[in-house]
Amino acid sequence: MMAIVLFSIFFILLILGTPIVFAIGVGTAAALLVGGVPLEVLSQKVFSGLSHFPYLAVPLFVLAGMLMETGGISKRIVELANALVGHIRGGMGMVVMVATIFFSDISGSSAADTAAVGSIMIPAMKKRGYAPNFAAALVTSAGGMGVLIPPCLTMVVFGSLTNTSVGALFLAGFVPGISMGILLMILTYIIARKKNFPREERANFRKLLGAAKRSFLSLFMGAIILGGIILGIFTATEAAAVAVIYGFFLSVILYREIKIAQLPKILWDAATVSGIVMLVVGISYGLGWVIAKEGIPTKLAEFMSNLPGGKWVFLFAVNILLLIMGMFFDASLSVVILAPILFPVAVKMGIHPVHFGTFVVMNLGIGFTTPPYGLSLFIASGIARIPMSSIIKPLLPYILTMIGFLLVVTYVPWFSMVLPRLFMGY
Repeated sequence: MMAIVLFSIFFILLILGTPIVFAIGVGTAAALLVGGVPLEVLSQKVFSGLSHFPYLAVPLFVLAGMLMETGGISKRIVELANALVGHIRGGMGMVVMVATIFFSDISGSSAADTAAVGSIMIPAMKKRGYAPNFAAALVTSAGGMGVLIPPCLTMVVFGSLTNTSVGALFLAGFVPGISMGILLMILTYIIARKKNFPREERANFRKLLGAAKRSFLSLFMGAIILGGIILGIFTATEAAAVAVIYGFFLSVILYREIKIAQLPKILWDAATVSGIVMLVVGISYGLGWVIAKEGIPTKLAEFMSNLPGGKWVFLFAVNILLLIMGMFFDASLSVVILAPILFPVAVKMGIHPVHFGTFVVMNLGIGFTTPPYGLSLFIASGIARIPMSSIIKPLLPYILTMIGFLLVVTYVPWFSMVLPRLFMGY
C-alpha cells in the first residue's frame, strides 16, 4: 500500500509540473503516513544518507568542472585535438570527439563538456561550411559519450547510493567510453566522405608539439585523478579535492583566464548546482527506504528470475527502461529514482555491481542526447541557435550507433570489467 501511495502521488505531482524533489518528498511522506511510520524517519534517512563520505566529491567535481570550463582550458584542448585529427576528412567532426574525450577526463560533468567544446567548435564548423544542425548533432552525441569518461558525477551518485566503489566505476567507464568515441569517429569519417566535408591543413610537427605543450598541464589533471586512484594515493573523493586545487592553480594563477573578482560567481554557481543535486539525492534515501520496506526489489527479482531468459531478459528490460528515463530526466535523478529498485535485483541475479553501474550510466548518457528533454541536445541547439527538431535527423545515426554499442557492453562484461580487474582485483 505504501508503494502505491508513493508512486501515485509522485507521478501526479510530476504531471502537474511540480519540481522533482518535492514530488519525491511529498510522495514519500504520504506513504510513511499511510504506513503508520513516523515522519521523523524521512529526515533521518536524508541526513544519514548524505553523511556518506563519497558525496563530498559532488560539489568538488562541480566546482572543478566550472573552473575548467571558464579557465581557458577547453580552447587549449581543442587546439591539440585539431592538431591531431583535423587533417582527416571531416576532421573538425573528429576534433569534437577527441576534444570531448580529453575534456571529459578532467571536468566531471557532461553538461560542462558539451558547453565547453560546443561553444568553440560549433561556430568554427559553421565558418568552415558545415551545416549547423550537423555540427550540433556531433556535439550532442559527443556529450553522451563523454559521460562514460571518468571522473563522472553520475558514477559518484550511483556508487554512493549502492555502496559500490566509485574508483572502480571510474575505471570501468574508461574502455567503453574510449571505444564509443572511436566508433563515433568512424561514423563521422564515413558521413564526411559521403558528403565531401572539408579537411584541415595537416599540422606539422612543430605545431603539434606546440599544441601538446600548451595543453599538457590541462590534460595532466586526468592522469592525476586516475593515476592517484589506481595507485591508492587517494580515494575518488579526495581526487575531487585535488581536481579543484589543480584547476584553481591552472585557471587563476598559471593561465590567468579567471580573475579573482570572478571567483564568487563561480563558487555561487557551483554551490547552486551542487545543492540541487544533493537535495534530490538526500530525499531519495527516504524513497529507497519505502521501496525496500515494501519488498519491491525482492518481488521483482523473483518475477524476473522466473521469466524465460532470466538475467538476459532483465538486462534488456533495464536498458529499455533507462533509455526512456534518460529521455525525460537528468542522469543523476534517474539513478536516484531507479537504483533502489533495480540494483538489489541485479545483485540477486548475479550481475556484478560495477558492470551494472557502468551500463546504467551508459544508458543515461545516451538519454542525455535524445529528444524530447536531452540536456546535451538543449545545450547544442542553444549554441548553434537552431531549433532542436532540426538536429534530430543528423543525430539519429549517432544515437543508433551508441545504442548498438550499449548492447555489446551490456552482454559482454569484459568492456567494463577489464580495468577494475587489472588494477583493483575485481
